[in-house]
Amino acid sequence: MHTRSGSNSRTMPIFQSWVLVIVCGLLLGTLAQVVGPQRIPWVQDHSRRVELKALMAGIEIVDVPRAKEIVEKGEFLVCDARKSEDFDAGHLPSAVSFPFGTHAETFHEMAALFSPDQAVMVYCSGLDCDDALMMAKFLKAQGCAKVVLFAEGLPGWKEAGHPIE
Repeated sequence: MHTRSGSNSRTMPIFQSWVLVIVCGLLLGTLAQVVGPQRIPWVQDHSRRVELKALMAGIEIVDVPRAKEIVEKGEFLVCDARKSEDFDAGHLPSAVSFPFGTHAETFHEMAALFSPDQAVMVYCSGLDCDDALMMAKFLKAQGCAKVVLFAEGLPGWKEAGHPIE
């Protein structure tokens, strides 16, 4: 009499097959990473992601000293792209609140502030906040010729010891 109990010992259980496939995939991926012409970074620095996107979009970035100069001279409209409640809790001197989340609905109410000749500096909650970047792109699309991004935003302003309103 012939039994099939021996056939189970010849076939690998499904779990072991999957483990083998995953291990082979990891080994091949690591090998491609080590010897391949274009390596994928294991860890990427996202702290300057907003600034890089702004540069790619042709938007000028200003640092804290230049932002202070802009605020002091009053030649730019300073636009806070954060939520209204964040603006109310503290903002750059003479800034106007124009939250990015409501920009499409409220632009017509504020359009007179954003003439093509009016220079605008936009900021939000720091280097990891891209609301100001998206607002800068939006304002450029609406015809504002001079839009700059203060990427360090309110945290950079405060860290430098400058006053808020």
